[in-house]
Amino acid sequence: MLVRSGVVLGVLGALLVPSLSSPASAAGDATVVVRGTDLPVGGPIELSYVGCARLYERTAEVPQPFVGLGPDQAPAGERSLRYDLAGGTALGSLSYARSMASTTTSGLSVQAPRGAAGVAWVGYQEPADFGTTTYWFGRADVSAPAGAWTSVETTGLTYTWSRYDMATRRAVGGATAAPSTLAAMIAERGDGPGFRTVGFGCDGNRFALDALRVGDATGTTTYDLEGLTTTTVMAARPTPRGTVLTGVLRDGSGEQVVRGTLVLERQVAGGWETVQVVPAEAVDATVTVAPEQTTTYRWRFADRPLAEGSVSEPTTVTVAPGQETSQETSQQPSQQPTQQPAQR
Repeated sequence: MLVRSGVVLGVLGALLVPSLSSPASAAGDATVVVRGTDLPVGGPIELSYVGCARLYERTAEVPQPFVGLGPDQAPAGERSLRYDLAGGTALGSLSYARSMASTTTSGLSVQAPRGAAGVAWVGYQEPADFGTTTYWFGRADVSAPAGAWTSVETTGLTYTWSRYDMATRRAVGGATAAPSTLAAMIAERGDGPGFRTVGFGCDGNRFALDALRVGDATGTTTYDLEGLTTTTVMAARPTPRGTVLTGVLRDGSGEQVVRGTLVLERQVAGGWETVQVVPAEAVDATVTVAPEQTTTYRWRFADRPLAEGSVSEPTTVTVAPGQETSQETSQQPSQQPTQQPAQR
C-alpha cells in the first residue's frame, strides 16, 4: 500500500553545528512508534536520501514509500517501510550529534528479497576546523543478503576519508586520510560534531527498512516503522426516503486514506453482518437505509498493511409503527483499532 505523496521525506542538507541533537532523547532504552514516514520533528533521527558514489549527487527520482506487513516477522512491531529505487542513490536513516565520540550505536534493519547494496556516510568536524564549514567525510559500502532481516551497524565501519567544504558541497582538493574507523579518526584528531547516515538502494533492488536506532551511553532509541492510525466517524441524517448514513475515514493527520473503503454493518443476533462496502478515498462514504424494524448500524475500516483499522460509534435507526423513521446515536462505547491485521 502506497503512503500518500504528501508525506515529507527528510534529506541531508547543510550541517549547522548549533542545531545538532544528542544521539538519544532520554535516559534508558526506548522504542518510538512511527506512523508511515512521520518521524518526530526535531528528533535525533530522520530519513536520508543520499548519493551512493558522492554524498550530494542524488538521482532526480522522488522516492515513493510503501508501508506493508512484515516481510516475515518485522524486527519491531508488525510493519516495515519499503522502497524500490532506480539505483545510484540510497535511502535510510540519518542522525546528528554534537559529540561523535558519544554515539554508541547507529544503524537500522533491512530486508531485501534479492539482496541489496547500500552505503554509509559519516561527516565529522575535527577541533582544528571549528568555526569553519570544513568537515571530514567518510564513505563505506554496506550490503544485505537475500531474503532475511539484517541488522546494519555503522559505528564500527572502516571509512575512506576526504575533506569537504559544506558551504560549497565540494571536496577540498587532495585532502584525504588513510582508511580507518571514526573512532580512530577521533583518537588522532579530537572529538567534534557530525552526522551518520546509512541506506540502501544503490543497486536498484527493492528493500524494506525497520528498527532505525541511535543511542549513547544513556540508552538506545529504536524507531518502529508502522502503519497509519485511523478514525472512523458516522453521521446520520433523516430524509423522506430513509436515513442517510455517512462514514468519515481519516488518518492520524486528518487526511483521507489512500484506497480507503468502509464497510457498513448492522447488528444482528450474535454479532455484526455486512450491509455494503463503500469507497471512502475521494469522498466520504454514504448509504441510505430504510429498515423495516429498529436497527443499529456502524462503519468499519478493516485493518490494512497501510493503516490500522477503526470502527465508528454505533447509530440506531428507530422505526415506530405509524411514525416517520428517526435515528438516535447509541451510547455504546466505540471499539478501538484492530490489533490483529487482516491479510488483503
